[in-house]
Amino acid sequence: MSATKNPLLNRIHSAQGLSPSQRQIADCLIANLNEAALWGVEELAQKTQTCVATVVRFAKKLEYSGYLEMRKALVTDAKKHYRRGEQLLQAPVKASATLLEVARRDLRNIDTLVKAVDENLLQQVVKLVKNSHYRLAIGDGVSALMARQFAYLLLNIGLPVMEGNPADFATQVGMLGSQDLLIAISISPYSQETIDAGAYARKRGIPVLAFTDSKNSPLVKSASLILPIPGENLLFSHSLTAFGVLAHAIATSIASQEPQVALSKMREVERVARKKFTKI
Repeated sequence: MSATKNPLLNRIHSAQGLSPSQRQIADCLIANLNEAALWGVEELAQKTQTCVATVVRFAKKLEYSGYLEMRKALVTDAKKHYRRGEQLLQAPVKASATLLEVARRDLRNIDTLVKAVDENLLQQVVKLVKNSHYRLAIGDGVSALMARQFAYLLLNIGLPVMEGNPADFATQVGMLGSQDLLIAISISPYSQETIDAGAYARKRGIPVLAFTDSKNSPLVKSASLILPIPGENLLFSHSLTAFGVLAHAIATSIASQEPQVALSKMREVERVARKKFTKI
């Protein structure tokens, strides 16, 4: 395939010999692919702490004639992303029909997930999560909800895990060692804090379990193992259903290896928390 037909992300990932400043631009574009379509050359230079000339040289490094041609490619990619918004306009009028359509899409997400996660990958993930000394789950936006759900499930089966704070990911990752595990979750548009935390963990020899929505996700570069999280829906967001299925499958697989230990931990948690709940 000729260079002019390659998607922008392919050009960025295959670019060779990028300078440190050009690498900053590449990482910024990957993390902000949709928003970057709205930026002028001066704004991109400012956001990456480079200069206009460096941005132009970067565009030419990707075999564009200049920044304007590269920006057209950004706009094209952004249109593909936001075209999903048309789905909302096509949603059924009746609430009951909308319910069926939402369920249909999530069933398709689950089917995509099941086809993408084979026995070998799932066993590797279970082993990594179970055998880690300590676990840190991080994510921002909707990914933070996923991190919280996964942390909750792991805690319920007796595995120590901490939820990360986006304002302090680096410090929290800095507390981990090579026997620990960073669970990083990020979907488009990708959180720069999560991407940076994953890269920092990899640099320090800490395993990274990545949940993400694309093989082109910048989180992939830092990952020890990668799990897909399909989430097509009618809104401008990412459905949590497929992720919930995957998280429950991992936690249940770990618990089933030592069921008596897991049940004992669950009963202990229930005994301690019982005073918080209202009696019927």
